[in-house]
Amino acid sequence: MNFRQPLPDMTFDDLRVGDRFALGTHRYEREDMIAFASQADPMPFHLSDEGAAGHAVFEGMSASGWQTVCLMGKMINQLWTKTSVKGLAGAGVDEIRWYTPVYVGDELTFTMEIAAIRAFASKPSQGIMTMRVVATREDGSENAAMSILGVFQRDPQAPDPGTLPGSKGSV
Repeated sequence: MNFRQPLPDMTFDDLRVGDRFALGTHRYEREDMIAFASQADPMPFHLSDEGAAGHAVFEGMSASGWQTVCLMGKMINQLWTKTSVKGLAGAGVDEIRWYTPVYVGDELTFTMEIAAIRAFASKPSQGIMTMRVVATREDGSENAAMSILGVFQRDPQAPDPGTLPGSKGSV
């Protein structure tokens, strides 16, 4: 799998549909899972093994899927801070999928691919990008996926990245 390296001088206008970035890995620890679930998703199966006992889906205490989504957002932000890509605002989420539970000690690898990118016709100094983020298990299977849209600063004099050859610019 080829990943693009984030460079300090990389801007929104340098990005293309299909660009892929390695975001990092995360190992899920019991204390962090309980702390997150206690604040944001206090379902019994996210708080203890006892709370998950006899559950039809979970074999033990599982991480909240929202914890994984929050990690995805954090890792996207960390990626862009290594570049000159300037995020202005979130524009929505098209998809969130949780395929398998995450248990204590599981390690997920996060990647992001640009699914669509274009300049705003009415505001050429801004553009919108759809990013598909995937969390993968150690065996290579997908654990979770999210498609998120963001509004970014761009050079109004640069060509619209969504109109360049090989680009699928619609967002």
